[in-house]
Amino acid sequence: MRKFAAIRWALVAVGAILLAVATTAPQTASAHGPSTGGAGIESVWQLFNITLLMAIPVFLLVEGLIIFAVLRYRRRRADEMPKQVHGNTALEITWTVLAFAIITVLFVLTLRALDTDYRAEAGQDTTSPDYSINVTGYTFNWDYEYFIGEDEETGVRTTKRVTVPADRNILLRISSRDVQHSFWLPKLAGKVDAVPGYTNTQWLRVKEPGLYTGNCAEYCGLLHYDMLIELEALPPDEFDRWLADKMAGSADFIPIGADLDSELPAGDAASGEDHFHELGCSNCHGPQDGAGPALAGMGQQAVDFGEAAGGLSAEQYLRESILAPCAFEVPGFHCQVMPPDFGQKLDAQALADLIVYLQSQ
Repeated sequence: MRKFAAIRWALVAVGAILLAVATTAPQTASAHGPSTGGAGIESVWQLFNITLLMAIPVFLLVEGLIIFAVLRYRRRRADEMPKQVHGNTALEITWTVLAFAIITVLFVLTLRALDTDYRAEAGQDTTSPDYSINVTGYTFNWDYEYFIGEDEETGVRTTKRVTVPADRNILLRISSRDVQHSFWLPKLAGKVDAVPGYTNTQWLRVKEPGLYTGNCAEYCGLLHYDMLIELEALPPDEFDRWLADKMAGSADFIPIGADLDSELPAGDAASGEDHFHELGCSNCHGPQDGAGPALAGMGQQAVDFGEAAGGLSAEQYLRESILAPCAFEVPGFHCQVMPPDFGQKLDAQALADLIVYLQSQ
């Protein structure tokens, strides 16, 4: 017994040392993604089927043995002690070896998939990306910042939908602003965690133009289900025109910032509705109360809450709610959920359009 106890403590010590080394050694995020774009889902499905075929007989064997033991060794009379079994060394060694064999097979198959289908056609260390995109997750949306090559700034930023060229090496740098999220486009690649204070990377090379959808794959709060991802892949020449137009627009873009006082131009409700959806406002302000007050009836709510916020007009209240969301917290909601950077995404005209649209509800 002492010999076995010594061996057990030695294994515990080795495990503790390995754990300490793993947690203190510097970690780097590897860039990964399907080699051809669209291959990721087939590999995942193949691994799932293999795992399922291995799991079914194990499940049936274990459940069958449990049922057999319950029936065979049950107490039949109140004064009867069922037969006591104290183990079988050969049997225990057999199922331990079989379990390790199953895990080894699954590990090898998974590692092979990661080293092939999920690796970029161009290795991160040998080829520079054609474009890079900073992907930032937050409750409950995604922001995208575009770069030519590795780090040549374009000034282009989008929300909710990311646009990429087909048949080009795209490097995504994925992080989070608040809690942990997970970036997942099932038809293009596997899941990549978006972690606060840390950047993971993923290669994409989408072969076919089209609209690809996904969602956050890490539960992140009340509206996690509505934290959707839209990726639009354009033919390369069409993407070049799209990016050039966006860059030209960003050169003339003057963000409103935290300006709560200067006079706004006349607003247009139709344009405001476009901004409302493009910025992902509908994620939290839907037909019914969500993470924020419902869109329906927001015009009257702006009047009521404006009075409660110190006698502000409806327009002043909506402006303050968009640019400084925690200046007044609506009862029953948490103002921290509202992104605080809309002042950097809107200019005076866009803000005016958005306010007019909200007042029309």
